[in-house]
Amino acid sequence: MLNDNFEHVVKDPEDATPLLECAWKFMPAGMRETIASEPIIPAVVARAKAIAAQNPDFIRCDQGQVVGIFPKKEIYYGPTAGLEELRELIARFWTLAYRLEGRPGIPADGLDKNHVAIVSGATEGLAIVMRLFAYQQNVGLMRLYWSNYRGIIRNAGGNPIVVNLFDKNDHFSPEIAERVIKTHNITSLLINFPVNPSGDVLTDAEMANLAILARRLGLIIISDEVYNYLRYEGEPQSMLGFAPERTVVVSSASKEYLIPGARVGYILSANKSFTNHWIPNLIRSSSSSPNILGQRRLIEILRPEVNDLENHRPPGFITAIKEELKRRRDLMISVLKAKGFTLAGRDKDTPSGAISVLAKLPDDIKVDDRTFVEKAMELEKFSVIPASVFGAPGCLRFGYAGMTPDVIKKLSQKLQDVLDFFRNHSVS
Repeated sequence: MLNDNFEHVVKDPEDATPLLECAWKFMPAGMRETIASEPIIPAVVARAKAIAAQNPDFIRCDQGQVVGIFPKKEIYYGPTAGLEELRELIARFWTLAYRLEGRPGIPADGLDKNHVAIVSGATEGLAIVMRLFAYQQNVGLMRLYWSNYRGIIRNAGGNPIVVNLFDKNDHFSPEIAERVIKTHNITSLLINFPVNPSGDVLTDAEMANLAILARRLGLIIISDEVYNYLRYEGEPQSMLGFAPERTVVVSSASKEYLIPGARVGYILSANKSFTNHWIPNLIRSSSSSPNILGQRRLIEILRPEVNDLENHRPPGFITAIKEELKRRRDLMISVLKAKGFTLAGRDKDTPSGAISVLAKLPDDIKVDDRTFVEKAMELEKFSVIPASVFGAPGCLRFGYAGMTPDVIKKLSQKLQDVLDFFRNHSVS
């Protein structure tokens, strides 16, 4: 046992898996104290709320908020781990959408509310998870990665190391990954599929092989699945279904449900102690509780989505979004290819998911990606993200989700204008 307090913080003995053991081993001592503590205020509030519901004469002096002055304007604190109905809806959606029922390591009926903790966006979720696993550790990043990952890992006291999961033909290669993982003593691997910026995905067989690799090397997998259901070819999968004992999933309502400003994210785990006790204790010591208005909005969206899945129908809201995004993706790809760009992800024809396309600058454009972007904006033609910030120099990330088909068509001429500028002017 790692120390005398470990058993105390594992609420369910069946949860004493590598996920919890590694987190307890890696985290700084101060965080152990936070996780092992039993916060008094939430316990008093919960008990008082239950008593007041049964006894109208019960007087509550425990509330740390202003109540009863302008009732129609008041918004009260929510539970630290999130509204129970939302946690249950997310658990049910995840179980049905990613076919988790009956998977080894997952409860027979799938996930429930205790496997979900609500956070203030996926970024906060990743930051909290990294505080558990990254401190004084080497954390593996995929070759293509969201630019914020490095900062999140460093802020948690960790060291980001790029791990290439693929060979020169873009086939998943456990051997290549294993060499880097062993050489740098990497203890956790942060993955993101579909990938931001390229939209690449892993096949089921590749996910199974990654799970085997993680078990053999004792890796923790932190899986950023914010784009997971935005997959246009094949059925979406969650890494939670392949290595539940060592996987933490972080996701959000930002992309699929069109409410990024609501700041509602969630952490999922097969370990109830992790999501129902450890994470809430850390949320309480960071942001206190997630956005209650965003949670209510997401509940309204998810109720019919879960109902669709329970009745063996595709979830209507997100399916309609996917269909429109697929049209925009296909149009964006046709525009880029017509101008001499080539796709720079694994799939050179049609990226399988997410909301952006990674494209390599035409071979005859002899400037770096940042110079190209600066000139495009200086000429007031268009904006795009230089993909060197994602680990892909010489490429650009075109985000098509915020562009109507008419706007994407207009981009064609503006692209041509900027390409013509570089072809007609020497740039030092």
